[in-house]
Amino acid sequence: MTTEVTEQQPEKVEEVAKETPAAEETPATTEDTPADNGSTDATTPAAPAPAAVATEANSSDLEKKIMRQVEYYFGDANLNRDKFLQDQIAKDTDGWVPITVLLTFKRLASLSSDANVIAEACVKSDEGLVEVSEDKSKIRRHPERPLPEHNEERRKDIMSRTAYAKGFPLDSTMDLLLDYFAGFEKVVHINMRKYLDKPTKTYKFKGSVFVTFEKKEQAEDFIEKANPKYKDTQLIVKWQEKYIEEKREEQKTKTNKKKEKKEKEEENKINLPKRSVLFFDGAKDDLSRENIKEAITKVSTDWEIAYVEYNKGDKSGHVRFHEEDSAVKFLEKLEDKKLKINDDLTLELRTLSEEEETAFLEKAVENMKNRRNHFNQKKGGFNRKRRGGHNDRNDEKKAKTSDD
Repeated sequence: MTTEVTEQQPEKVEEVAKETPAAEETPATTEDTPADNGSTDATTPAAPAPAAVATEANSSDLEKKIMRQVEYYFGDANLNRDKFLQDQIAKDTDGWVPITVLLTFKRLASLSSDANVIAEACVKSDEGLVEVSEDKSKIRRHPERPLPEHNEERRKDIMSRTAYAKGFPLDSTMDLLLDYFAGFEKVVHINMRKYLDKPTKTYKFKGSVFVTFEKKEQAEDFIEKANPKYKDTQLIVKWQEKYIEEKREEQKTKTNKKKEKKEKEEENKINLPKRSVLFFDGAKDDLSRENIKEAITKVSTDWEIAYVEYNKGDKSGHVRFHEEDSAVKFLEKLEDKKLKINDDLTLELRTLSEEEETAFLEKAVENMKNRRNHFNQKKGGFNRKRRGGHNDRNDEKKAKTSDD
């Protein structure tokens, strides 16, 4: 008794939402065209037709491989999606396909290029899925074995008897897996799960399979009672439906974590407006921040001050506004770019060069983040205002809403 198998080349990124219950739902990456990808495939339907001749037991290994491969082509899994083979069948009113056409498939041709060898092997099959013409030049799916309707009900049925099994060596071949699963009743489909290895641009086996049984009870025995091992390795087995649900939850968790990380990065991102900083020079020892802010508001209250960078006793400092271009606009209101503090003191003002502004804003952002971290560590202990004469947390909140 043969087993339907699929050594699948999956899509580049195997998303769990695209994972499918069995062969009928897998992407068409098997030998469904003459220029196929060389995957190892074969098929066996669930029950033999009455007219089948049970001589498979006397067949050679090569003949069994040929049977398996041809029966894969005409099996439920492949034929339902194989446009090329469907077209070939449609060319003949009785559904016959020349063996010479089948020999354009790479895998079958690798087993034998002799049409007579192919015909003789298929005649010996005891599955009754395919029929060989009297002249042994053509093959068709047996008329008494119509292709089942491919619908949601059938998809669910396949999933209900499909298991996930992990723990096989990464260098496993389909033949080795077939030998292993021959010890279980009855496996009708094996799907080798693969991924695209980007450095080598080749598909590699993940070490796991989806294996579909003929009956749900057989799958249940495999999952819940068999305690299967491959050589000395205990296999991880579960229902395919459970595996897919777990992968969906895992993907959902990853997506949420990425979203939270992005939101946190946005939260921590501080954008300070450009052309919003004035440099002043000519200060005296008794000048304070409050003196500077009072002098600015006397000139205009159109632009809110974000921060005054100045320490008493310094000769120069900076004034940063909340709005973009506010430094330039404020400077236009001054006569000779001078800000009168009192009768004895007038400050010289100018805007920053692009290089100066970049360096200043970078340093300001760094200082704001440091203050934020300090605030978070001390949260709940106290609340105070900084020497700049404003609440730094409010300053950061406004800064984040400014254009970069």
